[in-house]
Amino acid sequence: MRISSKQKEANRSKLIAVAVELFSEQGFHNVSMKQIAKAAGMGDSSVYKYFPNKDKFLLAYHEGVLFNILDLVEENADFADFTLEEKLQFFVYNYLDELLENREFVAESLEILRNSPSFLMQREFPASKALKKKLGEILDQAIEAGEIPDLPLQGAITHLMVDGLLGTVLYWLQDDSEDFTQTTQFVEITIGFFTTVLKSGVIGKGADLVSFLFKSQVMRFMDSGTKMPGMMGGMGGAMGGAVGLAALMKGMGSFVSRGSRHDK
Repeated sequence: MRISSKQKEANRSKLIAVAVELFSEQGFHNVSMKQIAKAAGMGDSSVYKYFPNKDKFLLAYHEGVLFNILDLVEENADFADFTLEEKLQFFVYNYLDELLENREFVAESLEILRNSPSFLMQREFPASKALKKKLGEILDQAIEAGEIPDLPLQGAITHLMVDGLLGTVLYWLQDDSEDFTQTTQFVEITIGFFTTVLKSGVIGKGADLVSFLFKSQVMRFMDSGTKMPGMMGGMGGAMGGAVGLAALMKGMGSFVSRGSRHDK
């Protein structure tokens, strides 16, 4: 018997919820597809129609979280009136709140996905595409409002913002401070710094460099277990160096342009 699209989506959502609960309780590697089917009240073969392997459950969960936050942004009547910094903070804090209930599962799932060949081979996922589109709209709104200048490499900058979101999640997963106060400081400082750099107009020239430094600094501090003071000191030095180099590149570009006009 054929089932409606609505019922298919309901079955898919139920399977994801059941799988996440089992993974959280027993660990990803200790749960079988058969157990998921039984807990969801479905036949063993039916599960494979929705998810061909367990890795797909992990990706489906994270995509669902992103789509939920994107919907939340769309439904917030005041969002359009927020400043760029407020919009990014709203997005990050609500994203972390959405992950909080399954924090241990999130940590395990990200580690598994990072080592999954099928995940690494796929270039882009629907949720990440939608996320980059929304971030691009947020940047366009900031440009129209006069908060920041035009961005010549907006695609690279939205990619950097996605890297920043992942870096924030990784930091949060290792934050053992009360009420995640260190993560709150991390978010406020990094978003404040990021928006300041955007307003300066130099990040467009060095987006790839800033992205590399951001990721390398976050991963280095994740591995070393360094907390907020050291983290921000390192980030400040690295990002400051990137901004300085970007400014130099911008200045050299202007100098070369003037020289070319003079030669003519």
